[in-house]
This record gives sequence, C-alpha cells and structure tokens, in this order.
Amino acid sequence: MSLVLRCAQYVFITLASLSSSICLALDNSSQSDESLKKILSDINANLVQKDYQSAYQKAEAAIDEWAGEPSFDFLYAQAALEQGKYDEAIFALERVLVSWPDHIPSHYLLGLTYAKQKNYAQASSVFSDLLNAQLSSTMRERVSQALEAIDRNTQKLEQSFNHAVSLALGHDSNVNSGALDDRIVIGGLPLILGQSSLKTSDNFMRFKYRFRGSWQQTQYQGWKLDVNFSDQRHKDAEQYDRYQGNIRFGYEHKKESLTYSTGGQFGVLTLDDNTYQQDIGLYGSVQYSITPQFFTTLSGFVFSQNNVQDRNLDSRIYTVQGSAGYLSALWLLRADIGYTWQPARYEEGEHYGRDYNFISGSVSHKTGEKGLLSFKAQYRDIEHRADHPLFLSTRNEELVILNLNWRYRWSQALSIDMSASYYDKHSSITLYSYDRTEWFTGVRYEF
Repeated sequence: MSLVLRCAQYVFITLASLSSSICLALDNSSQSDESLKKILSDINANLVQKDYQSAYQKAEAAIDEWAGEPSFDFLYAQAALEQGKYDEAIFALERVLVSWPDHIPSHYLLGLTYAKQKNYAQASSVFSDLLNAQLSSTMRERVSQALEAIDRNTQKLEQSFNHAVSLALGHDSNVNSGALDDRIVIGGLPLILGQSSLKTSDNFMRFKYRFRGSWQQTQYQGWKLDVNFSDQRHKDAEQYDRYQGNIRFGYEHKKESLTYSTGGQFGVLTLDDNTYQQDIGLYGSVQYSITPQFFTTLSGFVFSQNNVQDRNLDSRIYTVQGSAGYLSALWLLRADIGYTWQPARYEEGEHYGRDYNFISGSVSHKTGEKGLLSFKAQYRDIEHRADHPLFLSTRNEELVILNLNWRYRWSQALSIDMSASYYDKHSSITLYSYDRTEWFTGVRYEF
C-alpha cells in the first residue's frame, strides 16, 4: 500500500479505536454486558499499543461468541487487517454494515482493506460512495487522497515494463570444455588427443539484453513475458562465438499465501553464426508462503530439445524440483533439490541420454543501500542411459558449479557487475572430465 494509505490507516485506526468503536459499544443494547466490554477494552488496548498479533489472537478466540456484535466486529476487522487476514477483515466489516449501514469508519476501513488486497476496483467504489456521504473536512481529504493513491496504483497494476542492457569483458579458462590430459586410454591403449579436444582458454566480450513485461488482469492474476538475448564474442576461439536467446511467457495467479504459475518457453543457441540447438517446452509451479518470510515451491518442466547439427543429441527433458527459502529485507536464502529425466529422442543416440539428481543452495545479501552480494552452489550426479559406442562403457559423471556475483548500483538505472564461476566435472570416461573458470566484469543499464 502507498505511504498515503498507510499513514491514513494508522491515524484513522487510532482515532476510531479511541472514540467511535468504544462509544458505539457502550451506547448499544449490550452496554451492560461486562464480558463484551472487557474483550472490547482488551482488543482496543492492544490496537492502541500496535500489538496487532495479540489483538488478533484475542479477537479470534472470542469470535464464536461475539461475531455479529458490530462493535466487536469492527475491532476484529482492524486486528485482522494488520495481520494480513484480508478476507476475515472484509467479512467482519460487512457484518458491521448490516447493523450500522451508515457507519463511516467501517466504510473507510473496508476501502483500505480492499486496497491492501490490491482489489482496487472495489476499493475505488467504496471510497467514491463515501464522497457522497456527509463527511468531516478531514475525512473527506483522507478519502480523496486514498482515491488518488488507488488511481496511481491501478495504472501500475495494469502493465509494467523493464528493459536492461549490459556489456561485460571476461575470461574463460576452458572455452570448449576440453579434456585436461593430452591422452586417453581405450581398451588399455593410450590415444593422443588432437588440439581441438584439449582445454582452450580465451578472453571474451558479452552483450546482453533483457525485457520483462507484466500485464495485470485483476488484483490476483496477470500475464508475464520475459525475453533474454546474449551475444558472446571470443578473442581467438571464434568458432565458439555464440548467440543465445529465449522467450518465456506465462500466467500467474496469486491470492493470499499461494502463487500458481504456468507457461511456455522457446530458446535458440547458435555457434559460429550457425544454429546449433533449439528447445521448446512448458513449465508450472506452486509457491506457498508459510510466513511472510518463509516459502516453499514445487515446480515441473517439460522440454523438447532439438540439435540442428547432430540429431543424436535430440532429447526430451522432464524435471521436477522442490524448493524452500527465506526472504527478508536484507537476505534471500534458497535451497533446491530435484531430478531430471533426459531420454534421447532416437535409439542411436541413447548413449547421450542421461538422468541426474541435483541439489543447490543460494544466498543473496544486500550490502548497504547500493550493493548486492550473491553466492550459489550446485551439485549434479549424472548417469547416462547406455554404453558409449566407442568406449564400450556407460558414462557416469559428477558436476560441481560455484558462482559468486557482486552488483553495485551507482544510480537507479546504472550498476556494475562482477562475477566469477567455477565448474568441475569428473567423468568415468576421462575425455569428458574438465574444470573451467569464468570471470567477467561489466556495466548494466536499466530503463
């Protein structure tokens, strides 16, 4: 909610709690009920002290007894709103308005609740109706400010676009993921490898463009579009120059603690100006917020991968992944675990097919107002599906990936990135074992 709505909410709740709610409670037919007066007094005291959790716990414990009593429902709605229980607050305020249809504070609080829920159409309707009522000058000003804030938020909600371009210079110690040794053993006989199969290092320049678009349909659901493109050029190993791009579009539905996402993706990779690989597929995920800080996610992916240069590398990819994380103003911690099935599309390429388990963890920390430091580690245990036709054995591998990134934001639009990555792969067939280090530094502009 905007600062205007937040300030108005706190000022109003304090005044309403001290005056309107208690006065109305004492003036109605339940004035003589000491039990009701005590629970109203206790809840109101917690609200004034901004102890909203205690206020909500007390109100929730008494709701079976006092639901339908307008003075109780009004205080219950305030406590529920502060605890993020928007539906409960709305139901309580609707009960208040059945008994007190002209109760201005309840109409105002209902509008604020809809705005917190991002149901801006309903919030605008409530506040617009309030302007037709007899209001004090102070209340009329608050309602007008709330409507202006809702108009601004509605415009943001309908659609948003973000572009980012970056340019980086870096070094790759193993551009071709080549072997570490100059010979391998087949059937007990050592074979000398050609230069193209050995580890090759080179400098590179990388340009990236990213677009993110959001089209919100209601306060709960919207469409998303991500477009990414990169162009990487090497100093000496031009045959590994690459264009890479992908388009991801999807639908997202979010309400209270659950967020559902689904959509599709298309990607393409070119090497040395020739198309090398294409992929197309679908994804879906469900995220549940256990608390405002802790969350868990279950995701699934289905992709078809087409290699233009060698059809034996064509495959289908099926992935299931579970995640858990913690999010605060300064920290993001996340752990992922999953399994991927990648069978070859054609029988003659089955030795390229593989299945693997993976586990990863990441930590991001805001270092001051302008810095962001991130670290991610991933481990994969890879098993291929058939014997290699040349080496006459099944390839099994372990891959470790480490990544460290630091971003410093000079301004709202301009930032600098520094990143280092390390790859270490051990294979039962030594030709496919390698280590690789990549680092780069660059500038990034967002608009």
